[in-house]
Amino acid sequence: MSQNASPEVPQSLQALVDKHDFLSLSDSKTYFPGSKGDGLPLICVDTPLCQALLTTNGGQLLSFTPKGGEELLWVSPNCNFSPGASLRGGIPLCLPWFGPHPTDDTRPKHGIARTREWALQSAQLDDSGVCHLKLALHHKADELFEHDFSAELTLSLGVTPTLHLTLTNTGATDFDASWVMHTYFAINSLEAARVEGLDGREYADKVEGGKYFTQSGPVTFNGEVDRVYEDIQLPVTLDDGQHRYRIEGDQCPSVVVWNIGAEAGSGIADIGPDNHRGYVCVERGACLGDTWRLPAGQARSAHMTIKAA
Repeated sequence: MSQNASPEVPQSLQALVDKHDFLSLSDSKTYFPGSKGDGLPLICVDTPLCQALLTTNGGQLLSFTPKGGEELLWVSPNCNFSPGASLRGGIPLCLPWFGPHPTDDTRPKHGIARTREWALQSAQLDDSGVCHLKLALHHKADELFEHDFSAELTLSLGVTPTLHLTLTNTGATDFDASWVMHTYFAINSLEAARVEGLDGREYADKVEGGKYFTQSGPVTFNGEVDRVYEDIQLPVTLDDGQHRYRIEGDQCPSVVVWNIGAEAGSGIADIGPDNHRGYVCVERGACLGDTWRLPAGQARSAHMTIKAA
């Protein structure tokens, strides 16, 4: 059933949501009343196991709360909810490149998938109470990315969220694709926050221009942190002094840890002064030396699961 449905909602999405009593439609101005922008339709999930919000703008999960639990994800109070905007918070999917484009810095940072309109293809509530939502993006070669591809993202939302990505090269030539699931965790205390499981691993420090260093102990946040760890096969843990989250990845060898810090964050319109204190990003994906090579006609898949530790 639908409530507060936005007039911009496509009829196909409205019809699909109307088939399921665990789905409804609302809008960003209702759930994020102080936010910026023109507003976006939101898909609302309400099951015996969880509540969640997502938008087809970027195929992005914005909110996830297990029943009886606390909100997992952070959305900036200055997020710009406008069609085609990159949304600051939740779990953006950076694809088919991560960070600046490798050869052309005039192209959008973090790829094109997070600002494109995805289609909700199916919704299902299985016998265990887990909601499965399948979204798809079909890209035809253009000036921003010269290859055809399709991306399928399945959100499995139960007591914990799992995101399953399949990327298919639908064109005639091979290409490289890097990507991350850019998770903004809502945290209790930035001063107490630490990311464990990376001790002794080498990382590229983007704050230091991409120079490589070796991690000593847990990652802590005393200023801007922007690090990429490659070839990480085991889970990592985020502890903020009140919550512990275990971030698991299958075929997600890269781990990115990021917080913008006070100085840089205050100058970014969709973050703003002191709002950096509300989140830590711990991301799984495949970038830098872990970048996927996709031959013509072939597909690769990966998934990330977040659990209470």
